[in-house]
Amino acid sequence: MTVVLMGFVLVPLLVLVVGTTAGRLVSLTRTRGLDRSVRARSLLASGATLVAGVAAMAAWVAVGDNPASDVRVATLPAIGAAVATLAGAVAELTWPHPAGTVRQASLDARRLAPSLLLRLLWAGLAASAAALVVGVLTAGPDGRSVTRSAGDASSTASPYPGSAYAVPVAIALAVLALAAWWAVRRVESRPALPGGSPELDRSVRQESQVRVLRPAATGALLTAAGLWLTLGPAVNRVTQNLRIASEAAPRSPGDWVQWLGFAGAGLGVLLALAAGVALFWVGPGLPAPSARTPEPSGTASRGAA
Repeated sequence: MTVVLMGFVLVPLLVLVVGTTAGRLVSLTRTRGLDRSVRARSLLASGATLVAGVAAMAAWVAVGDNPASDVRVATLPAIGAAVATLAGAVAELTWPHPAGTVRQASLDARRLAPSLLLRLLWAGLAASAAALVVGVLTAGPDGRSVTRSAGDASSTASPYPGSAYAVPVAIALAVLALAAWWAVRRVESRPALPGGSPELDRSVRQESQVRVLRPAATGALLTAAGLWLTLGPAVNRVTQNLRIASEAAPRSPGDWVQWLGFAGAGLGVLLALAAGVALFWVGPGLPAPSARTPEPSGTASRGAA
């Protein structure tokens, strides 16, 4: 069991490192015309996000026996993603804050439209909540297994996302949601780039939005995928064992409980694919240098407050 759990931990770690590195390399090809200080700060924010997320997951794996290893695995994506998101948000605070007459971004530049990553984050949170509700309502008294009975026979399967998982996973997801909210607010409130056009400022701001939402959406979707890929197969497994033990057990195709198990497993696969999309999501390209309109020297631009 320990080997299987470690596999579930190490594989997402490896995918996270490779995926984030690949996404950042692609993004770097779009920054040739960007000021060196802006590029350096962007690289610093990306590096801090990656290192913090991986370090948090490795530390959570290395914790002793309390909490239990299965609970740690269930909360691992959300905790690692929350730390990575917070690291990206803290890195946003290192951008220069002009002294004296402060140049602010206009409201149009600061209010970024909801991105696909934000929608994926909400989808992951909603799917996780649904899985926890279903799990708590259908789990056995131990909160870790599901049981079906027919006549004098019964069958039990575990692990299962019941009450033993619901509280820690819900807390981890709440922390992740708050971290994502705070990170997006930091991106939107960051001062405008000095000496750059509004178009350039907006593009760099959108890149920062992607940087903080990428781990958040990935963590929420991986959490949801893990819950549904645990719940669905457990229901199917317990049903198959019950049919072997009792002739009175419900049979296909009229067993709607088993169909719900199949649906849960299918939903888990879709959520895992969506997590891959979020993980490898690349921010919008920066405008070409010729398209940027520098501000006249000696003037200060004030946006709407």
